[in-house]
This record gives sequence, structure tokens and C-alpha cells, in this order.
Amino acid sequence: MDFDFTDDERAFRAEVRSFLKKELTESVWRAHRDTNEQGMWSVEFTKAFRRKLGAAGYIGMGWPSEYGGGGRSRIYQAIFWDEMEYARAPGLDRSITYLPNSLLAFGSEAQKQLLLPRIIRGELAWFMGYSEPEAGSDLANASTRAVEDGDHFIITGQKSFSSDAHMADYGLVLARTDPASIKHRGLTLFIVDMTSPGVQIQRHPTLAGWTHHAVYFDQVRVPRAMVMGEVNEGWKVVMGAIDFERAALASYGLPAFQIDRLLGWCSEGVGGAPAPIEDPQVQDELVRLAIEAEGARLTTYWLASLHARGLRPQHETSLAVLVKRETARRLDAAGLEMLGAFGPLRGGSPWAQLDGDVELEYRDRLYFQFAAGGFDITRNVVAQRGLGLPK
Repeated sequence: MDFDFTDDERAFRAEVRSFLKKELTESVWRAHRDTNEQGMWSVEFTKAFRRKLGAAGYIGMGWPSEYGGGGRSRIYQAIFWDEMEYARAPGLDRSITYLPNSLLAFGSEAQKQLLLPRIIRGELAWFMGYSEPEAGSDLANASTRAVEDGDHFIITGQKSFSSDAHMADYGLVLARTDPASIKHRGLTLFIVDMTSPGVQIQRHPTLAGWTHHAVYFDQVRVPRAMVMGEVNEGWKVVMGAIDFERAALASYGLPAFQIDRLLGWCSEGVGGAPAPIEDPQVQDELVRLAIEAEGARLTTYWLASLHARGLRPQHETSLAVLVKRETARRLDAAGLEMLGAFGPLRGGSPWAQLDGDVELEYRDRLYFQFAAGGFDITRNVVAQRGLGLPK
């Protein structure tokens, strides 16, 4: 597999990198960092930066021109996502990555006209209301109810593991509209205005220190016009939307940042001690990790090339996000190991290395193993849908 970029694609990467370097200086990082948030940036700065991305034309670059998009190929989108992840930039989430693609694919014309102009300007934030206390990996077990009432549906239930729900303007909420049907049928996807009466959010601390959210819907009225797709056909829409989600989560920027940061630290040493990279075992481990990171990069751009050719990959998106996230977790563990006694030191400790971020990120990304399907569920998807293996 040999991916080469065009001159225009290389110029675009340099442009994005320059933009991020200018906007996200070390002083900006220090001023707006917030470890109580999953993205590690304050809510206010995240929203402001998303609007800057919109003004710079980076949101919607791959959309059709009739919806304000740039009409560029998914290769450009993948480059943008990579550079954003590498820079640890705020705002790279469902609101500008996979949610708009789901809306373009499955939304009504009225929904697109209402929402896409605000999304492309970076004005809207979203959360995905799929998971519930008893419906995590098995989303079809959703019990949140939506009862038809004239031109509205009334939603009652609870969603859990609702990333960034506290800053969301809208939620994409899965609810059961036909309780008599088998579980994969009778589900409907709703676009819910988070200012609606009856929406309540609770925050719960995680092991990493940031807070996650549970969202409660108490007789929340949603217009029929805000159904995405068809009533009782929400499962088809969710499956398509999840493919868009996993394609976005597969971006390569994170492992690229991790390997570069770890290589830099190992090359310097601490307090006059020999640089860790002089140790042959460290050299071997860094080479192995670099090879794995390169595999993640190739998988990312293989997937982007499928999208760029107009294909709709399915199990391939699961494979790509699995490769990326398993590589990131191995880099998390290797970072702690190579830092040795410095590894467990948290930010604020006088001897903490790399601001204590390696230890924080190790705790932070524990959720990689079970979020968005998790490692085992994702392997099942690849095995069954991609390789045709039995359940």
C-alpha cells in the first residue's frame, strides 16, 4: 500500500498545520486547558474555536456545494482530522465530523436547510443519544420510548455515556416507537432540541477526572418533522451513522502525536542521565511502535481512499478505528513504561515529565476499550460482516 499525496493535498496539510500552530500556542493551551472536560479544553474556548474553524472554511469541506460545502474529496477531510488530532485541538467531535455526514445521508431536505448552514459556521454542538444503562454495546435494546401525539412525538427515558451533552444544542436520540416489534425494529431516530422542556442532564466523574453525562427525557415533545429517516426504521439510519462515526474516529493524528512526543522525550533524557534512546531495548520498542503507528496511518488513508472513490465502506470503518485505538493504547502503556519512575507522576508534581499528560492520558483513554463498540464488539463486526464468519 503506497499512498502519495498531490501537491494540492500537501499544501492543504501545510495550511492547516500553520493555522493550528498560530491559533493554539502554548500560552493558549495553558489559559484554556480544563481537565474537567473530556476534550481537555474549556467549553467556552471549544465553542469559540469551532466557530473559527467554520470561518476558515474547514467545516464541510467534503460536503456537496449545494449545502455550502467545498466539494473536496475525503482525503482532504482525513488530512484535516489528522492535523486537528495531532495538535490536540478542541472541537474535533461529532458536531463537525460524522453527525453532518449522517444528516446529509439520511436527513430530510427541510432538516438540511435548517441545520447545515449553522453547522458549517461552527455554531451548533451535538451529542449522540444512543446508549442507555441497559443498552450499551447492544443498542437495539434501547428502552427510551417515543409516543406519537398528533404532529409530535413525546420522548421519555434515559441516555447514558452521553459525551458533551452539557454543551449540546441538539441531540440525535434513538427511541422505541413500536414496543410490540422485535428489538431491531420499531426504533426511530429523533433530532431533539436540548432546550426543550423536560430535558435534564446529570454529570458523573470518570477515572480520568473529567465528567461524563446522563441525559433524562421527561415527556419531551419533538415535532414529527425532526424524525431522521423513517418512523420505525431508525436502526438502518443508526447503522449507517455508526459507519460515519467510526470513519471519523479512525483518524491517525493521535498515534502520530504520541510516537513523536515519546521519541522526543526518549532522545533528551532527564537531569543529566543518559537519554533512554541509548538503550537498545528502548530502541527496539520505539521501532516496533513506529511500525504499528505507520500501519494505523496506512489503514486511515486506505479507508479515506474508499470514501474518496464514492464507496460506502462498512466493516472497513470498524477495522480502521480498531487499528487506530489499539495502537494508541499500546503507545499509552509504552509511554508509562519508558518514563519509568516518572510515569505515574501527575501534573503539578515537580518531577512530572511532559506535564504529567502521559499518566493522565492512560487513565483517560481506558474508554477506548469499550466505547463506540469497544475492541471485542468491533472484532466481531469485522469477523462477521467483513470475513463472513459465523456468530
